[in-house]
Amino acid sequence: WYQAEYEIDGLRGEKIRWTEQSKEFKAQIERLAGDVLMATGFLSYCGPFNQEYRQLLLRNWQSENKSRSIPYTHNLDLIGMLAEKTTISEWNLQGLPSDELSIQNGIICTKATRYPLIIDPQGQGKIWIKNRESTILTVTSLNHKFFRTHLEDCLSQGRPLMIEDIAEELDPILDNVLEKNFIKSGKTLKVKVGDKELDVMAGFRIYITTKLANPAYTPEISARTSIIDFTVTIKGLEDQLFGYRLFSRRRESWRKREPT
Repeated sequence: WYQAEYEIDGLRGEKIRWTEQSKEFKAQIERLAGDVLMATGFLSYCGPFNQEYRQLLLRNWQSENKSRSIPYTHNLDLIGMLAEKTTISEWNLQGLPSDELSIQNGIICTKATRYPLIIDPQGQGKIWIKNRESTILTVTSLNHKFFRTHLEDCLSQGRPLMIEDIAEELDPILDNVLEKNFIKSGKTLKVKVGDKELDVMAGFRIYITTKLANPAYTPEISARTSIIDFTVTIKGLEDQLFGYRLFSRRRESWRKREPT
């Protein structure tokens, strides 16, 4: 009898928690349209800007939501909304710095619909992508003598391709691929590359990188790609150093706990 009463009391406490959670879920659903609007805006437009301008854009969008009476979450955590903590930890192990700007860049790089064009003077983004894609990544450049062969092979075999160290122009042969002018033929997708029609297999993806710190890309390139600024700022460097220091302290703590 005492056990039954104990269980009932426990369920009373759960009822309170479930009621509160139900109210919170209802409030989240009401705010969903505004939150998704800011998340899609972030993925589409924030990539080329640094942390300061990204925050400015988000504040402007919040003001627009408010003026149009669109419910939204104040202090919205876009990183928590768009990526799991386990995924972010995996990215950090693959070489992506742990500061907020780098994590945002990782989200845009993996979630945006357009293929990423990464402004990467320090090479941090390139290192992360190479580690993330591991052995299946093909690395090439626009002036490589086998560039076209690399592109065709990756398309037909469903492998990621990195075109590194571009300047301010792209080869026109990439236009149909970057614009995703794919033609559905049965269950497969095809794309016109030059005078060839190639299959586009699942798993194909292009990463484009540049070492230029402040490139001036044409509106056409900006529309075809998702430009992401991986340039390390003072604030980002401080966050990275803090993250490295915190990790080293944790590692030292783990070593002390291990039996000798």
